[in-house]
Amino acid sequence: MSNARSVHRAAGSWAYPVGMSLIFLVAFGARLVPVLRGGGLHAIGNYDDGVYYAAAMGLAHGLMPYRDFLLLHPPGVVLALAPFAGLAQVLGEPDAMAVARLCWMALGGVNAVLCGLVLRPLGRLAALVTGLMYAVIFGAIYVEQTVSLEPPATTVTLAALVITRALGDSVGTSTRHYVSAGLLLGLSPLMKIWGVITVLVVVVWLAYRRGVRNGMTVLLSAMGSCAVLCLPFFVSAPASMWQMVVVDQVGRRRGEYEAGNRIDGILGLSLWTGEPRLHLLATGAAAALLVAALAVCIIRPQLRLLAALLISHGVVLAVSPMWFRHYAGFTAAPLVLVLGGALATLLQWAGKVRSRLPGAALAAGTAVAVLISALPLTQLRLGRSFPGRSVAGVLAGVDGCVVTDVPMTLIQADRLRRNLDLGCRYEVDLGGASYHLDAGPDMELPRGQNDVWQ
Repeated sequence: MSNARSVHRAAGSWAYPVGMSLIFLVAFGARLVPVLRGGGLHAIGNYDDGVYYAAAMGLAHGLMPYRDFLLLHPPGVVLALAPFAGLAQVLGEPDAMAVARLCWMALGGVNAVLCGLVLRPLGRLAALVTGLMYAVIFGAIYVEQTVSLEPPATTVTLAALVITRALGDSVGTSTRHYVSAGLLLGLSPLMKIWGVITVLVVVVWLAYRRGVRNGMTVLLSAMGSCAVLCLPFFVSAPASMWQMVVVDQVGRRRGEYEAGNRIDGILGLSLWTGEPRLHLLATGAAAALLVAALAVCIIRPQLRLLAALLISHGVVLAVSPMWFRHYAGFTAAPLVLVLGGALATLLQWAGKVRSRLPGAALAAGTAVAVLISALPLTQLRLGRSFPGRSVAGVLAGVDGCVVTDVPMTLIQADRLRRNLDLGCRYEVDLGGASYHLDAGPDMELPRGQNDVWQ
């Protein structure tokens, strides 16, 4: 009998790390395969990825964002991509960009595992299913299949929750854990200013649950890491940095609200609700499930942090003046954590039954449902192919500057460094200039009709 128990414990100890390893692989594959089936690793992406890489290349050549070229985001992504900009000296720009994309896909796998680790204090089965949910939710897949702002911000937030055991007790959590968590959290607004909301929610929660001293430790550490990394850029161009990162973002013109697209994006249903699929049925069912899960997390004091993160992030997306598909990556982790928290509660209730069968059956059924919900991924193709080598061959005979409105075309043609060496005017975000220029009455007009931008 004792031998049987030992075997069972050994199997249990191996099952969790093996399951997490499989979740990482599923997440990585869910991001890689649609790209390979679409435009490939050398594709034209979603425009923004080229902007971020071009900004990092400018920094690698001694140019400072805000002072020497326009950048409408904090400098975190520039610092994160700087090593890949340097890698272009060895691999060339197209392959260095491909490596960066692969690393962001791997970051998606890390985020899926971290989602599971956040839920680990509530049970292994719930943790594994939560990781699987993140691995296949479309909002996360879309932002993590290429270089975007949201994935690193998600990573540092989840890592901070894991370090502080935010959903567990504080046993073994010392001051150094809170300092480490704060230093990581400070990198979230460094990637995207929306991260300020994330920091405040986590700090208030820790102050409430663990004491004001621990909450303030996290807050001061977060402010320190963010300030130190922003300082060189702010010193070089304080007025321009404030204008681009804060004023231009807040003052963006309002586009069409697209409430349906926002709701479907936040719920991770964008692949299910397009024509001719059943929009109302899928959206209604998913919304009802999420509301029920949110209610469970609000009722349980231990899980209210998850509810607060989802509600606050959802409000940010609701009031945002514009909607882009990648915005759904901002709520992907809070959403699956809320669903995972509700599942953990159900499993705990099922665990009160003497037999282990109800809990295992519930977890298995949920995992199957998650995989069924991911079926549209089998038809997904991401990115547009681009004949970078052919373009590079044509440009080989061009001695002067080459201008483009999509920086990824220069990256795939291996031309960014050449333009920098020639001292060409460096524009990394021509589209973003429409949010920055003082166009007066034309500010609200589309770019094609905006005379100042033209």
